[in-house]
Formats: sequence, C-alpha cells, structure tokens
Amino acid sequence: MGQSRKLIGMFACLSLLLFLTGVFPGFGSAASAKKPVSGMEFPVTGKEFLEWAQKRGMDWGTAYWPTKAVRGGIANSAGPLYIGLMNPNHWPVNDWVTIGFIYEKLIYTDGNYRPTVPWLAESWKYLSEVTVVMKLRQGVTFHDGSPFNAESLKYQMDWIMNPKSGAWSRAWLEPLASVEVVDTYTVKFNFKRPWGGFLGIMANVPGYVMSSKALKADVALRDSKQLAGQVDREKKNVAEAEKEAAAASGEASEKAKAKLETARKKLAALEEDYKKLAALAAGAKEFDNNPVGSGPFIFEEGNPGNYLKLKRNPNWWFAKFIGRDMPYFDGWKISVIPDPSVRLANLRAGKLDTMAVEAAQYPMIKNDRSLQINVYPVNHVVGMRFNTQEGPCKDILVRKAISHALDRKALIAGVDFGLGRPATSMYPADHWCHNPKLKAVNYDPELSKKLLAQAGYKNGLTIKGYMATTATATTLAEAVKNMLAKVNITWKVDLLDPAAINEKLRKVDYDFAGGGWAWIFDPDLMPTGLYHPDGGFNYGRSNNPKAIALIEAGRKEVDFDKRTKIYQELEKVVNDNYEDAWLWWPMSITVFRKNVQGWNNDMYLKMRETQYYSHPMWFKGGKP
Repeated sequence: MGQSRKLIGMFACLSLLLFLTGVFPGFGSAASAKKPVSGMEFPVTGKEFLEWAQKRGMDWGTAYWPTKAVRGGIANSAGPLYIGLMNPNHWPVNDWVTIGFIYEKLIYTDGNYRPTVPWLAESWKYLSEVTVVMKLRQGVTFHDGSPFNAESLKYQMDWIMNPKSGAWSRAWLEPLASVEVVDTYTVKFNFKRPWGGFLGIMANVPGYVMSSKALKADVALRDSKQLAGQVDREKKNVAEAEKEAAAASGEASEKAKAKLETARKKLAALEEDYKKLAALAAGAKEFDNNPVGSGPFIFEEGNPGNYLKLKRNPNWWFAKFIGRDMPYFDGWKISVIPDPSVRLANLRAGKLDTMAVEAAQYPMIKNDRSLQINVYPVNHVVGMRFNTQEGPCKDILVRKAISHALDRKALIAGVDFGLGRPATSMYPADHWCHNPKLKAVNYDPELSKKLLAQAGYKNGLTIKGYMATTATATTLAEAVKNMLAKVNITWKVDLLDPAAINEKLRKVDYDFAGGGWAWIFDPDLMPTGLYHPDGGFNYGRSNNPKAIALIEAGRKEVDFDKRTKIYQELEKVVNDNYEDAWLWWPMSITVFRKNVQGWNNDMYLKMRETQYYSHPMWFKGGKP
C-alpha cells in the first residue's frame, strides 16, 4: 500500500460493519471494555434499521434525494488499469471500487473510519480478550445460489490462513488461532493473544465474504491440475520400470519387478485421488477470474486490458431487508482507459457516466455545469520515506533539515492544485486515531541550513532516492528536488516503475524516497508496515524501539479509548523522530454526468463507505 500503488492510490474509492457487544464503539457507547459489557441490540428488521440509520444521518427519502429512484440502464465508468485478480486476497487487485460491487464485508466503517457498522456480521461479542462470538446475517445467498453461513465463513478464514492458498492478506490473520462453528449462523473466533485490531481486519480485505462453494471448486481445480501433472510423471516412471523389468534377469529381475510394483501402486493411488478431485472440479472456474460474492452486482464478463462487465443482482439481501428495489442500475461496464485526459474526454462526450478525476484536471472541470463534481477528503496520506538506519539520513538532524526544507503549502498548491490538507501526522484529521495536538512541520529553509551545518554538511549534501513514474509522482519529485536544492541538498532521484521500486525498497537502496499510504482503516496496518521489524515496507530502514513497543501494545489493546491514546502517542513518537516526512492528506474528486442521481455528499461524509454501499445510484428516468 505504498508508493508502488500509484503514489497514494489516486484512483479513488468512493475505493474497502448488535446484539450484545463487548467492543462496539460508535453505537452510542463512548468506550468499550476488556470484559463483556451489555450493549444495545442491533435492529434486526428493515424498519428498525431505517430508524437506526436516520439517527446517524442516513436516509433513503427526500432528505437523501428529492426525487424517487428509478430502475434501469447500464452505468459506464473507466479506470487506468484492468481490475486484475478478482479474489481480493490475491495480488494484484487494481480496482477496489469494483471489488466492493461484487463482495460485501462482514463489517463496514463509519465516518471516522471505525469498524462499527454490522453488515454480513449482524453482531459480535467479546467473551474474553481472546474470544469473540459473531452472529451472522441470515437470508444471504451468494451469486452462485449457495448460502452464507458459519460453515462458509469458517472455510474462507481457514482458506486465507492456509499458506497453499497464496493469500497476501494471510499475515493480517496471524493472531487468529482458529474459527469454530457454533451453530448455522454463529462463529467463534479464538485468538492466540489479545487482538485489538480484529474488528478493523474484519472490515478490511479478509472480511470481504466469498462463496465457499466457488472457493472449494477453485481449490479442487488447482489441485486436480497439479495432480494431473503428477499422474503423467508417474505414468512415465511406470513405463520406465516396465522396460527395466522386461530387460532384467536373475536377481536384478526381482528388484526390477518390485520397483515396478511400487510404481504401479503409487500411480493407482494418484489416479484414484485425481478421479475424486476431478469430480469436485467438474465445471469449476478459476475464482481469480470468476468471482462469486454476495454484493449488489454479479460478474458477467471480463476482457483483461479492455473492460469488465457486471450485471444486477436481483436477489441482493439488503434491498429486500429495507424494502427497496436496489440496485437500480441494470449493470456496470468498467472500461480500461490509461490516459486520464482521454477518460475525461469520454465523460464529457457522454460515453462515461462517472470517473475519478485527478487533481491536475480539476481546474478544467470545476465550472462545468454539465457535470456533478464532488470533492471530499479521503483516508490517504502523501509522504516521503527516510532510511533512518544507513547513510546521511541516519542522523536526525539531516532528516529534520530535509523535512523543514519542504514547503507543504506550496506542494499542495502546485502538485495537488490546492486539493489537500497539510499533514500533521500519518492519520488524517478525520481518522479516529488522529492526534489533534500535533502540528505540521513548518517550512524554514534557514533552519534547514543550520541543521545541516550542525550535522557536518556545511557545504552541502547529496542523497539518493526514487519516485514512481506517474504524472503526480513525477511532478512531486521535481518540486521536492528544487526545494532541497535551495538549502544545498542535491537529491539524485530515479523515476521507476513498480517492480524497480519494490527492488529498491527491499534492498533499502535509498536515503529519501516516495512513501505515503492509501486506505488508512485499522490504525495498526500502516505503522506495522512502515515501522515494525516484520512490516512489509520496512526491510530494516526503521528501528524505533518506542514506536515498536507502541505498535505491539496497540495490536493487543481491546479497550477503545486506551487504544486511541496508544496510536496518538505513536504518532507523536514517529513525528518526534522524523521517521518520515508527511506532506498532505489528499482530497478525492468524483464526477458524474447530470443524469446520474443519488450521490449525497453531506451524507457520504457522515458515514462514508456505509453510506456508499447502502445507497446505490440510478439514472434519471431509468435511462443513461
């Protein structure tokens, strides 16, 4: 989730939640506790849900949109890349917005990115610090007609945790010891240790619920192909053994016959296993290219590099739950158009109904009355990464000098066209773990020069680094390079593709390079990735004992208020040591043609992804 994902993931998400509850912030309780606490009962009927939602700023009536929703039409959008693999646990996934059309999560997040909204998980309760019982929503079916229940969820979690499955999200479930089926719609999660980030993980990739029927068929298909290869190899071994047996004589003949018999038994066993797997795999399709979820839209057709088609799910449980004829579009077509200017031209020509607009394009469209333009903050951070363990940036004075040489307001104006907020820390200002006491690093080039002199670089300094080749990253690189030059720092920056960046990152072959993070949900994921020794983006470039201790404490703490304080203190520790240079928290620009109805920006900001996934849009009059 770093630089290699297009600087900060600017193909924005619009892309990834009671019964009796122990840890359930956001439903009126100011804090949670380590021991089970009686909570409020989550509305179990559609009517109760609507009443609950209205109290939190959501509505499906005229307060949400002045005219009635109408069914019909195929919506067209476009992005720079094809969706990639459509099992969200396999990499690469290039379009998380579309993933959210196909799949639904167990838990969604609210307006402050807290995992507080039950979705496919109807409720949860902490029996202890290491045990959670989760009630699942009844009446949900997957696109293949199979039921969502405790057995299917257990299979998915076990599948993710199995190294053979190749799930990149497996490490996020490391604290999970096991999942038990209590009854048809109840599961029990058993942890190895207290796990404060459990709900946040269930509101993330592992919580995208997939059809176990389709997953099992996919496993059988893969295993049968692998076993078919073993059968072919063993047939060759048998053939060789038969030749040896036919040619041998005397004592050698007995040995050759014994070898042949062993080979035949092995082949027979393999053929029997293959027969069973082949039966399970009959008619199966690769899940990566034929996804099966429970969401409002069903995979219809994919043409990698060109387009993806989805069709309306007529059996979407949520629509029936609240009594609405949703989703309203008959389907989606998501085209691949790499050039942002071509995408915009298609939008203006009426060939696209919506798209995410880059900041550089905003001045071109902001006064266009034929478009609906929505600008809102997103949970990303743009930043730069230091190598704090080797080279010049090992010295905190150098890191401070570099950070104070960067004019954040000028960068926001010149690179992000004013659509950003100066970052004071890693968590955005509207994230529940944000520390409001922290301030952005001030621009002070004279201080930078003094700090460099104190560090022994009175006559200047040369450092190396890299940035991505995207337009935004390239512009940022040039601006940063010029700012550093003003304080006599020469930054030798390479513009690299994702594969080359990953290589530099792995070898820690840089002093100062592009960083940042996209999709800041559970507060553990980013600091673990960046600052923990086992983090996927650290590779030894950071080793801050205070930060590591706080990261590990935050993972374990299940008390909401205490966990908040831990991460606020972690932000301060990271800032005090200038571990990274945070630049700005960006804004997202989503544009619709005028005939697209149903985007309420004010309501979206109150509940964010919960609002988005519970309020599908439609065409005026039901026609594109």
